[in-house]
Amino acid sequence: MHDVSLSVSSGEVLGVLGPNGAGKTTTVRAITGFLRTEGAKVTRGTVRLGGEEITNAEPHKVIRRGLAFVPERQKVFPALSVRDNILAVGRSLRARARDAAVERVCGLFPMLSTRIGEAAGRLSGGQQQMLAIGRAIVLEPKALIVDEMTLGLHPSVHPPLFEAMQMLAKEGAAVVIVDESAAMVLETADRCVILRGGHVVAEGATADFRGGDLVAASYTADER
Repeated sequence: MHDVSLSVSSGEVLGVLGPNGAGKTTTVRAITGFLRTEGAKVTRGTVRLGGEEITNAEPHKVIRRGLAFVPERQKVFPALSVRDNILAVGRSLRARARDAAVERVCGLFPMLSTRIGEAAGRLSGGQQQMLAIGRAIVLEPKALIVDEMTLGLHPSVHPPLFEAMQMLAKEGAAVVIVDESAAMVLETADRCVILRGGHVVAEGATADFRGGDLVAASYTADER
């Protein structure tokens, strides 16, 4: 990655787009501290959350400071129930708060409410993604990053996922959606950044990208 700079404010949805291999996942894993699990780290620049520097902090410390991350892989605990998955990061919550957390997730994704006692491994891919997002918001993070949100999922589950991102932003969270599919991102996000070859090749309000050739050109332009 080379001089990649991103910013997102509370109540805003930022879309991070780009072709396969553009550096999207590396960027968000650097932000969230997950590069440490791969023996790598940020060597130049800083990561800040609400003015506090969190560069190269351990992932569990990043979570405690209010940055939630839904990775591309390892989304749920398949043997645990949907309810237990939701509460996996909220063990310290009191009973009433745990019930409220489950209700909030089911309100965000109503189709999970009928599967609440089932093993998460029995859910469809789209439902597992909903569950992973639900678990991430139990502690009401300041910011949420979802990596490859719709990758491999049936198009029918795309709308509720994107609608949930907008709802979370309206509640005050800063939301970052990473995806290879541009259409829904451009309809949902307030701003977007396009990466290619480890560089930012375009950024701005999504209104500037809709109905034009800028996105396509950014995907196909020669690397810098």
